[in-house]
Amino acid sequence: MPSKEDIADIISHINEYSGPILVHSEYSGVGKTTLLKIILDDLKEEYHTIYIGEHNVTPYELIAIVADKIGVGKSSSTKLTEEKIYESDFDKPILLGIDEFGLNDPDTLHTIQYLNDEIDCKIILTGMTSQWNAIEKIGSEGKAFQRRVSFQHKLEPFTQEQTKEFIKRRITTVTNKPYDEYESIQYDSFITDEALEEIHTRSSGVAGVISNTLSDALSLVAYMHTHDITSTVDTNLVDELTITDPYADTT
Repeated sequence: MPSKEDIADIISHINEYSGPILVHSEYSGVGKTTLLKIILDDLKEEYHTIYIGEHNVTPYELIAIVADKIGVGKSSSTKLTEEKIYESDFDKPILLGIDEFGLNDPDTLHTIQYLNDEIDCKIILTGMTSQWNAIEKIGSEGKAFQRRVSFQHKLEPFTQEQTKEFIKRRITTVTNKPYDEYESIQYDSFITDEALEEIHTRSSGVAGVISNTLSDALSLVAYMHTHDITSTVDTNLVDELTITDPYADTT
């Protein structure tokens, strides 16, 4: 559930593009992939939008995916495929989203820079903050690539109020309530404020962890409801749940 401000900020920098755009976070499940897919979907009429989700994609795999997606077709090598794209005419620019990048190979960095410099292509990268910091360990190529990134957006976890908004929005998706009327949702028949606060605290506000925990909690309370035990998630029930460690990064 990225904010409208997050989306607008990144789209603004795409329009003013001067180099790759980076979306990163110290947390896994905070919404990087969701944000990237929303942006690609929003701009699909203006660009050839391409999503690459393979981890540690090789230079050839990267350029071959791009060639296939724009209808050029890959050649037998990275270099030949780059040249084939360069010599081709396509009707609109490329917007390339590389999700959870694995940029530990200087040759992959060179391919991305080629697309950025020689092709009508704008690039968005997502990944963990530690992965981004580690690129400089490649050497001069990594440090040079980091300098080429024109804008960084660091995603942070939800506040407690955003967590409440999150559950209201989730409830509207499984009820007949219009989605844009989520603010009027009363969630206290599903979960107590104290239980929601505990989930927020133990998940550190990370959306993916909150979502999985709510799913587990509501499945458990549904079972208990059928046995006339309780119909509401409370702190006693939350205490019984195993909640994933939200801090997935290393520095």
